[in-house]
Amino acid sequence: MFQHIAWKRPQQWHLGLSSNRMTALERTIAIGFFTALIALCAQFAILIPRISPVEFTLQTFAVMATGVYLRRNDAFAAGSLYVALGAIGLPVFAGGGDYLFSEGALFYKGGYLVSFPIASALGAEGLDRSRRAGHADLKSQLICWTLAMIPVYVFGTLWLAYSLDWSLEAAFNAGTKPFLLWDGLKIIALAFITTKVWTYAPHDEEQADE
Repeated sequence: MFQHIAWKRPQQWHLGLSSNRMTALERTIAIGFFTALIALCAQFAILIPRISPVEFTLQTFAVMATGVYLRRNDAFAAGSLYVALGAIGLPVFAGGGDYLFSEGALFYKGGYLVSFPIASALGAEGLDRSRRAGHADLKSQLICWTLAMIPVYVFGTLWLAYSLDWSLEAAFNAGTKPFLLWDGLKIIALAFITTKVWTYAPHDEEQADE
């Protein structure tokens, strides 16, 4: 299992995990792993009530990392599974689990959460294009990861405004603006990694290291 992945070459893991050579079972395991990773990173949360009702977490970094390693559909599936598990009450969100589509304690965060599958899929699509081209440049990766975060901001702000009966300006100032610098640093880090560290050798040139 996973024998086609060059485990001794971390800079090539994304090629193996997104390869068409992945079996259905391997893809399912990978989706489950990244779902668990998002849930784990959500637990590293800091709430600063005077700044925002939404926690600062490593969650979006895990969401974007899912897009780095998995192909588009699998990245979307991992994000969707994560949201579904929390929505039925499992404690995978920052602050636990809750029914997102009711007036639960975490209802106001729903817009950010439901946008995660979209963000992962957009990031994965950008990386897929780089893989097919055989290279990735810094400018395109910065654009890719910035575009991937836009649905998070849009859905998050709109949902926050609706659920708390705030104006859009108030929701943006509390739910998006405080995170722009934090997310910008993550975007720069990912763009650097995907252009300066990762390799984009074609799949048929990869050699699996046992």
